[in-house]
Amino acid sequence: MGIKVTLIGESSVGKTSIINRYTRNAFTQELESTLGANYSQKKITLHGKKIRMDLWDTAGQEKYRAIGRHFYKESYIVCLVYDISNQDSFEKLKDVWYPELKEYGEKLKILALVGNKIDKYLEEEVKEEDAKKFAEEINAIYKRTSAMEGTNIEDLFNTLAEKYLTDIANLVIEKDEKNIQIKGDDVKDKEKKKKCC
Repeated sequence: MGIKVTLIGESSVGKTSIINRYTRNAFTQELESTLGANYSQKKITLHGKKIRMDLWDTAGQEKYRAIGRHFYKESYIVCLVYDISNQDSFEKLKDVWYPELKEYGEKLKILALVGNKIDKYLEEEVKEEDAKKFAEEINAIYKRTSAMEGTNIEDLFNTLAEKYLTDIANLVIEKDEKNIQIKGDDVKDKEKKKKCC
C-alpha cells in the first residue's frame, strides 16, 4: 500500500530536512532550495500492514508554485510546514498556501500543520496558541518538530499513516473497486450489444 504525502510551505522552513530525517535519519545544515519537487520514499510496517510512504517535497518559491499544485492536487495527505522562528512563514500558510490548497487539493482528506525548527525555541516568533488555533480552524493535526534533532519526525508520519489507515484506506479501496466494477459492466454491455445486433 502506498500513501502519498505532500509537504508545502515557504522556502527554508525545513521541508526537505524533515523528509531527509525521516527517510535517511540524516540532517544537513546547508541545503539548496528545492526546485520544482523532489520525491522520496520509506517503507514501514504498521499494525502488520506493509506501507510505502511516498513523500513529495515541493518548492516554496512563488515561481514554482504552479508545479507544486500538480502534486497536492492528487494528494490525500498534505503537510503545511512553517518555521517557528519565522512569523512570515506562518502568515504565508494562512494567507497563501492554505487558500491555494483548498482550491486545488481535490482529493485532500488529511491535513497537518507542522511547526518545524523547535530547536530554535529561543528565537521563537510564532506563538503556539496561534498555531493551535489555526490548526483547529482548518481541522488539521498539529505537530511541532525539529529535523535537526529528529524530534517528533517519526511521530508525525506515523500519525498520518495511522489516520490514513483508519479514515481513508477503505474508502479509497471501495472507490477503486467501484470503478473497476463500472468498467467491467461497460465491457459486458458492449459485448451484449455486439451479440444482439
